[in-house]
Amino acid sequence: MNPPPLEIPGEANRVPAAGRKLVAGIFLMINSLDSGGSERQFAALARSLDPDSFCLYLGCIQKRGAFLDGLPEMAQFPLDGSLYGLQSLRTRLRLVRHLRRCGVAIAHAFDFYTNLTLIPAARMAGVPVVIGSHRQLGDLLTPAQFLVQSMMLRWCDAVVCNSRAAADRLVEHGLPETKPVVIGNGLLPDAFALVPPALPRLPGSLRVGMIARMNARYKNHSSFLRAAARLHSRFPSLEFLLLGDGPLRPELEREAEALGVRDRVIFLGDRRDVTAILASMDVSVLTSDSESLSNAILESMAAAVPVVATRVGGNPELVTPERGVLVSPEDDDELVSAIGRLLADRRLRAELGQNARQFAQANFGMEGIRKGYEGLYAQLLESKGGRPGARPSRAQGRGSEARLRVAIVAPTLRWVGGQAVQADLLARHWHNDLEVSTWFVPVDPSFPRVLAWVERVPVLRTVLREPLYLATLWRGLRDADIAHIFSAAYWSFLLAPVPAWLIARLRGKKTLINYRSGEARDHLRRFRSARRVLAKADRLVVPSRYLVDVFGEFGLQAEAIPNIVDLSQFSYRSRKPLRPHLLCPRGFHPYYCADLVVRAFAKVQGEFPDARLVLAGTGTLEAEIRSLVQELKLSAVNFSGVASRQDIGRIYDQADIFINASRVDNMPVSVLEAFSSGTVVVSTAPEGMSYLVEHDRTGLLSQPGDARALAQNVIRLLRDPELASRLAFNAFEESQRYRWETVREQWLKVYKSLACRNVDAGFRDSPLHGPKAHP
Repeated sequence: MNPPPLEIPGEANRVPAAGRKLVAGIFLMINSLDSGGSERQFAALARSLDPDSFCLYLGCIQKRGAFLDGLPEMAQFPLDGSLYGLQSLRTRLRLVRHLRRCGVAIAHAFDFYTNLTLIPAARMAGVPVVIGSHRQLGDLLTPAQFLVQSMMLRWCDAVVCNSRAAADRLVEHGLPETKPVVIGNGLLPDAFALVPPALPRLPGSLRVGMIARMNARYKNHSSFLRAAARLHSRFPSLEFLLLGDGPLRPELEREAEALGVRDRVIFLGDRRDVTAILASMDVSVLTSDSESLSNAILESMAAAVPVVATRVGGNPELVTPERGVLVSPEDDDELVSAIGRLLADRRLRAELGQNARQFAQANFGMEGIRKGYEGLYAQLLESKGGRPGARPSRAQGRGSEARLRVAIVAPTLRWVGGQAVQADLLARHWHNDLEVSTWFVPVDPSFPRVLAWVERVPVLRTVLREPLYLATLWRGLRDADIAHIFSAAYWSFLLAPVPAWLIARLRGKKTLINYRSGEARDHLRRFRSARRVLAKADRLVVPSRYLVDVFGEFGLQAEAIPNIVDLSQFSYRSRKPLRPHLLCPRGFHPYYCADLVVRAFAKVQGEFPDARLVLAGTGTLEAEIRSLVQELKLSAVNFSGVASRQDIGRIYDQADIFINASRVDNMPVSVLEAFSSGTVVVSTAPEGMSYLVEHDRTGLLSQPGDARALAQNVIRLLRDPELASRLAFNAFEESQRYRWETVREQWLKVYKSLACRNVDAGFRDSPLHGPKAHP
């Protein structure tokens, strides 16, 4: 008798990794990150895999969807609308090259589209372990689609199914019984949290809800609406909730109207606060005609909400008489009876809900599911003749020198600016870290004393400094594992990051370009050579989602890691009363538009004669700004010069309102410093600023170039101190995202993935990886 499919629903049944250290490149791929069960599981697994055991690479066919937020960089492999056209063949060949370049040891496709895309590409690339997925019953596929997928799944070492029903379906259609592996869906800790209801509870009221996307008729929302029409007369205070959105929504709204329950059915759309919505329900209903392992049922169980579901697919594996009620599909009478019985019996609802919650906690917590996947990966690697420990991590191989070695290539604090400040903060915070060793390679090395006079001659100092910089780079990158290269735009990009990238490649080092200019779009549009260099870097990191989007316009994949704010320099102070004391610490460069700040201040001082303005920093336009202040006959304007690190906190503390008028910006550290200090932010909104400051929540924004609108926002704050207090508090809460403890983990993950590529590259021809295949 053949063995049944291997089940790994949680900790109790996982395949053990025997406590051994595994360092393997793993590539997870999904169609898109739209709202849905498979997408949620993909995102949860990607976030939870142990970074000390796996070098994680992510891929997708369509780079879109709510679950993209918070994930590492994701390579996109578009199919141009067809799984079988010429573009799809090019995409698979490109995927082959990507898998080889990353040194992937495990390729895991997560849905139908990636089964057909990744599996053949992984086999051509010679990836040792190839895993497919079957996360639905297959009855929603056409016969041709099911046949093609079945052929692909035969090429896999294992096929992950989220229910026994899905696994049995594959075996019935000829897949060897040893290939399916049952690993249930995982629930994050938030799903079990006891939270206030999103919708207020009224005495005597009851609510029945359904969680399902409105993009497929098999979810059978119509059955739910018909039940609502019949139950409404029995329970006059009953409300019905529909959570989810999609193209069928207008049709369902019309159907609710025709049934006479439109005023009792609340269409909530897509929501991220599912746990709070469930806390608003008394009964959760699932009327699908097809399910494998329903996330909606699991989430309802975790929230202790009793479930009424159709008896299809994997639902009976979850819902038993002790944990809920199953009904026959398309049987409205049975559905109405089951819901009505639960609504009429509070004690029964509580008993079923608590039993279901305990079952979900015991079997579907994300930690147990994660260990199930990691155990499967380890088992499959071992079955290929490689021990999980055969690819030693850096920590195992180098003993006391286990720390990652990172050379930070950046400007020094001699010329105060965003890059220099961030590079200095990064180097100082990594100092004495147990996992990362860093040193500084300046892009502006000091001249020997005999040439010190050259520093005062702008063009000559650039010409003479370049060979000095190249020599410094060659020495400074010698012992590095990774070159972390800070980058601005235009000619600065050519003079500093490009040589660093080139020398790092010559020395065989991994390159990370940390691009930080808000002028990226114009730079990349005008300089094709910059696009080519950036495309060849091992990793692109930017400080904002804005730059991620800009890079995406040019086909470049970047990851956002926010700036660091050294909160030890700043202390939050509530501005009560709010004084008209303004600070602009941006300096006097053309794109910071200090003239607009001065003109806006003139209007503020016209309304509030005791207003003050501090202009901190330096720049080429300082003389012009001083002349403008005299021309406008303004008083109480102080040019304070460049602030030292020791003084910067005091300067923010003395001001009550931060004012900025830049026309180009990305992720200005000065705004984050204002957030940390309680200094209320009033700014123009160049493209990148709206990714940082949310209008009417963490600050006030106006169009660039409009001094009057900028002034009006300052005046609005001064006339509404409660608004100012609320904005300042929200901004302070936002600033906590930029603490070193948070940012460190993101940098460490990137560094480890790059270092892991070095391990992978030397491992591709080992017995575990196998010979290279060629398309």
